[in-house]
Amino acid sequence: MITPSLQQERSRILEEMARIDQMIRGHLSEQTFRVQRGGHAVTQGPYFLLQRREKGKNNCQRVGTDEVEAIVAGVQGYARFQKLAQRYAALTEQMTWNQQAPDIKKKFQPFWRPASRGPRSA
Repeated sequence: MITPSLQQERSRILEEMARIDQMIRGHLSEQTFRVQRGGHAVTQGPYFLLQRREKGKNNCQRVGTDEVEAIVAGVQGYARFQKLAQRYAALTEQMTWNQQAPDIKKKFQPFWRPASRGPRSA
């Protein structure tokens, strides 16, 4: 039996995913460089770098200061999408286990029960 609250939450997650208008995979970092000029340390930057994996390789790309705001919004949108997708998958898995026969649930309990968050013994 599908629990209505689980189904409602899954629907809410899909609606929230649909509202995400910008996504960019990767991580945006800010860098500065210190160089010696005429005996003085000079800081150059900040420079912004978008890093991401493409076709198994790390791809780094400089981002201009005029583009940073849009890139940050896209990276945050992708991170939000990933978090929602993980929650959707967890809910779907929970619904699937809830629909299983009791003997199957008992057999696979260690795999689908959440781990205890109690203190570990040494």
